[in-house]
Amino acid sequence: MSGIKDQKNIDDLRKRLYERGNEAGATERHSLTPRPVEVSRGWDMVEKKTPLSTPNLASVSLETPADRATEAIFSEHEVSSLTLPKPKKRRYRTVIIVLSLLFFIITVGVSSVYLFFGANQISAKNISITLSAPFSVAGGEELPLQISIANQNDVAIESATLIINYPPGARSTEEGNKELYEERVTVEAIKAGQAVNIPIRVILYGEENESKEIKAAVEYRMEGSNGNFFKKATPVLVQISSSPLVLRVTGVEKISSGQEMELRLKLQSNASAVQKNILVAVDYPDTFSFTKSTPETVYGENTWLIPELKPEETYEILVQGLVTGLSSQVSEMQFRAGTPETGNQFIMGSVLYQTKFSYTIEQPFTAVVVEVNGDRDGEVVLPAGERAAVKVKVTNTLEESIYDMRVELSPRGNLIRDDQLDIFQGFYDTNTKSIRYDVSGDSTLAEIKPGETREFSFQVDPDKKQATASFNVSAGIYARRLNEDNAAEALIGTALTEVKYSSVVTVGSQAGYNEGAFTDVGPIPPVVNTATTYTATLVVEAGVNTMTGAVVTTSLPQYVSWLDQKSGDGMVEFNPVSKQLKWNLGDVEAGGRKTLQFQVSLLPSVTQVGDSPILLGRQELKATDGFTGVALRAQNSELSNELSTEFGFVAGNGIIQAKP
Repeated sequence: MSGIKDQKNIDDLRKRLYERGNEAGATERHSLTPRPVEVSRGWDMVEKKTPLSTPNLASVSLETPADRATEAIFSEHEVSSLTLPKPKKRRYRTVIIVLSLLFFIITVGVSSVYLFFGANQISAKNISITLSAPFSVAGGEELPLQISIANQNDVAIESATLIINYPPGARSTEEGNKELYEERVTVEAIKAGQAVNIPIRVILYGEENESKEIKAAVEYRMEGSNGNFFKKATPVLVQISSSPLVLRVTGVEKISSGQEMELRLKLQSNASAVQKNILVAVDYPDTFSFTKSTPETVYGENTWLIPELKPEETYEILVQGLVTGLSSQVSEMQFRAGTPETGNQFIMGSVLYQTKFSYTIEQPFTAVVVEVNGDRDGEVVLPAGERAAVKVKVTNTLEESIYDMRVELSPRGNLIRDDQLDIFQGFYDTNTKSIRYDVSGDSTLAEIKPGETREFSFQVDPDKKQATASFNVSAGIYARRLNEDNAAEALIGTALTEVKYSSVVTVGSQAGYNEGAFTDVGPIPPVVNTATTYTATLVVEAGVNTMTGAVVTTSLPQYVSWLDQKSGDGMVEFNPVSKQLKWNLGDVEAGGRKTLQFQVSLLPSVTQVGDSPILLGRQELKATDGFTGVALRAQNSELSNELSTEFGFVAGNGIIQAKP
């Protein structure tokens, strides 16, 4: 009922307000009565059961029944009843989030399946790079590399750059033997489905049996894309089969303190090409004081620079120094040979060969030096068939004279025969197989003053057919230190030297037609634009010693094709890019031989009419003497297509004929 009454009062108020003829009169306004009102900072601070109060408005003339009704309404309700309505839970937001997650998961799954089954044709997986190289190469020789890049995408590759990372000791074949670390090669655009092959050549230096790692990668950009991509190849390891240099150091291994030592360095080239700027360095021990050298050093007292070293050439360096130290003290020298750094030619960049030399300091005694053909090394290697001239030098290094010197030289070995010894002045005792020198035959041996030297010599004629030919010479020096008849004779010096003879090895070749295991076809003499096949034969023979690690290398001319038909000993490697042939025949017993036959095809051109073309380039044999340990080399000239008349062919059968 209260609601109906209130509504009626409001209607009456509205009627009076809008009734015609009623004019609003002036209304007297009164100021509000000041009254402090506490304002709460939150709904929760409003005390319960506290009615809402309003300012006291006095004498308001416009008070209407509606105003009173409104006031009545607010007076009936307390503030505690004014609670905020709870918002409705918006469940549609949760639904949207769940649906979004489901959509994302489905999209990722579909994309993964799409990529997994190869539906995407633009992928780094479709780019392949392969690096291939020979398993081994001789140090200082050219190494051919082959890098293949294949694009299996549906779009082309643009702005491709090949990056090759070389190991220490790599040199350029073109830029003046420049040291290489990383090389970048620009590659033209590679079309979709296209593969390109990039040949690279480099020279590797290193010690024998050292492995060198070469890496390659390609950096590229796909057509229509600004992103750069990168793909690596599997690295390859190349073994240095032989060092391009051999360094031998000779000198006395026992020396007295205060004496001067002479060292002879022999640097021999083992490469097939000229080597330039070879650096030789030595680390001296504290007991050695450098005096001089021939030639002179280029840096400090221990570094020499060899401008050029030709194949098989030997370069000698003589080093002299004073030895001081305690008795029985052992000292060691470290010798290194290699190539200098690019920025400093006096600092070793790549070590190609290193060796050590040790000597022992003894109490002062008579120095005994044995030379064989001028070589003072304790182990001398001579070529087969060379006469050995032995010279023994005895020097009194004491500060007093020695008297009645007696020298006994004892040559022993399979080359020593009574009828092959040429002895000068001394007496050869066939019973004891020794050569004696004393005062009765040489009056100069009665007294040897301090610093004086006496020489004794003989020669050995070698037997060229003797396998593992060798001999050694031991020297014993006896004398009295006092010039008295009853003074005891004492052994005051000894020396021992060994001489070995290396083998003489050979390599040969011959062209044949229907000779051996293959059937050859084509006209003889050859005719322009018509292929003729030949059977080439390589033969290697060992000398009086077994040779090990034998390898023969050769190459085919551009107009000769490799037919991959071979028969014989060992393993054959052929590089179709460089057309190089490598025959690894391994070990060959003393006096033995190994052969290889293979078939090639000759396709003459018009420019060769009237010529007898080359079928096979120069053949080079490299091996190691199994007895002496020295490097063996042999070469054979180029092989032409001219067939031997001993096989029934007429002379001039290799001359190219014009096409009829």
